[in-house]
Amino acid sequence: MHKFFYCLLLFTCPLYAQNLSFTPPVALLPQAVTDKAPDITHFKGGYFVTWKAPGNNAPVHASYLGKHQDTAFTQQDVIVSNAATSCAPVLQVLDEHLYLFWIAADGSLKYIKNDTDTSLAAQQVYTVKLNGPLANGFTTTAIHEQIVLASHANDKSTLVFALLEPGNKGVLQDAQLQTVEGVKAAAYPFIVSLTGTDLRFCWQAAKGNEVYYADYNLHNNKWTDPTPLAGAVTGAAPALHHVYDAQQLFYLWSGAKKDTRIYYATADNGNPPTEKKVLPPYFNSSNPVAICEIDVNNFMLAYTGNDQHMYLSYFAAYNPASWMQDLLHPAKEAYTLKDIVIPGAHDAGMSVLNGTGGQMKDAINTCNTLTQSIPIKEQLQNGIRMFDLRVGNYAQALYIKHAESDCDMDAVGAGYGEKLADVLSGVHAFLETNKMETVMLNFSHFCEQDVPMARLGDTIIAQLGSHLYRNSQKKLGDLKLKDLAGKVIVVFEQHAYQGAIDSCSIANASGAFINYRRKYAATNDIKKMMADQVLFFNSMKEGVRDNDLIRLDWQLTQSSQEAALICNGFRPDRTGAVVSGVILLTNALKKNQTILDLSAKGNRYLLPTMNDWISNGTINKKNKPNILYVDAAGSWITDYCIDLNISPLYTR
Repeated sequence: MHKFFYCLLLFTCPLYAQNLSFTPPVALLPQAVTDKAPDITHFKGGYFVTWKAPGNNAPVHASYLGKHQDTAFTQQDVIVSNAATSCAPVLQVLDEHLYLFWIAADGSLKYIKNDTDTSLAAQQVYTVKLNGPLANGFTTTAIHEQIVLASHANDKSTLVFALLEPGNKGVLQDAQLQTVEGVKAAAYPFIVSLTGTDLRFCWQAAKGNEVYYADYNLHNNKWTDPTPLAGAVTGAAPALHHVYDAQQLFYLWSGAKKDTRIYYATADNGNPPTEKKVLPPYFNSSNPVAICEIDVNNFMLAYTGNDQHMYLSYFAAYNPASWMQDLLHPAKEAYTLKDIVIPGAHDAGMSVLNGTGGQMKDAINTCNTLTQSIPIKEQLQNGIRMFDLRVGNYAQALYIKHAESDCDMDAVGAGYGEKLADVLSGVHAFLETNKMETVMLNFSHFCEQDVPMARLGDTIIAQLGSHLYRNSQKKLGDLKLKDLAGKVIVVFEQHAYQGAIDSCSIANASGAFINYRRKYAATNDIKKMMADQVLFFNSMKEGVRDNDLIRLDWQLTQSSQEAALICNGFRPDRTGAVVSGVILLTNALKKNQTILDLSAKGNRYLLPTMNDWISNGTINKKNKPNILYVDAAGSWITDYCIDLNISPLYTR
């Protein structure tokens, strides 16, 4: 018995997705190996998977996995009699029938059908007579009680398709292959039905590895012009899935050449696809992937890893701007902030450098100052909900700052990012539209002579207005999420103001409204940071206090040499040619890195490391983090927080 079904009902809201949230992959059938893509489908409440053994003209396998309400599946394997193929087999549902197709050694199309709802009649092999051989691979879709097959001809670049009509008892009739005119492709295409008359084809170009798509209308026999999928390159057939009821399209593909990461983009309501996103680094495949729909919001991804084993991940389509509403309300509205995990941005507001200050302001630049890659307004839309803010006075206005001292007069250098007014108006506007989301603004590193506390507090209160959460003497552990919907929790470190802004602290124990439990490693060594965090979580295994929020501070910090040397290399106008050359050589020898370089390095380790800590008990229900606090915060960390929030660890 293998664990199979995991938190299937991720979202039950209508689908208006911009992002996909994936659970960590698990081995689908640990004993099975394959060198091509698997396929998985949903048939009459149960799930079937098919794959081929490694090698040319290898056997075809299939397995019934069980129904989605099961907590585990009982594997029922079938080896199809006399089936041998060099291409990935395909499953297709049409009305009351489930078909398993494969391309035989001679290029003919073979198939078997189901004999019950839970089994395939593997002994009876049928052939669809076509007017030419197939090669490379194929995909299918159902439309108007027909199956449409899309494949590659037995040449370098021609795509073909055919309409397969079922006859008596579902046996498929002979069919004619038609050529996709004006298209040259390196591999077989993916095909989906868009409407009752329209199909979309998606393929890898014959040259350059770019991904294209085009639509075909069955009634008028017309094609749209091929459109490139922006930023997508692949070495295999790009997968395409259409959520028919929601008019939602998912594109998923593996990278080109040595890049085996898996990427995706989404599209809906006739709009062009979103900007591509990449899955965490533990998703790897050089083959196409398979997608199976569970319901209108929830799906499975099946793929062949680089080790030739098959893997399964559940994913949900969601809108990151409203993820709290969609995931937590009303199902978890009685939970508190201590029961969930939210994504947070360290040194938020520092995606842009609008000015410099301090004793050595000429040494301050984007390299040693920028900690985020997008502004707070965009981070809100990407699902980030906690923001670490430090405020300074620059050009007679309040700006978010990044400095090593609280007061500019004491600072060696300071960088000024977004205007505070823009940040606050952005938060206010966001909550006007997303009325069930909760935002946390954490202000710290105060300097009364630069920014008087009263000026800062009055500015915040005035701009946030009714969205500002005003505590009515409730403790953090008693505050329900439903009480915080549409609100901004603003806290000042070690200060409170006018009954509207409460206090926070960073200590082992505190009487503040929020006490952050965290470990800041202050290192650019990923191994040291991870070791420090293990000690931190081990120290809290028996739990924390009611006002504690556990924050996983996941930042690699520039060394003083990196901040000085590599970042001065960004300002050749401030140094001579010889000095600049020495700086560049030192950077190369020492492998010095910018803040965002370090974040890219460190962030790769966060998800797999957290998963390991959860598996080995380093993190448990009593010491689980409530905030994942990162540099370069974006939808990638929101995706992971969603996965965690539906896991048993964050379920009462």
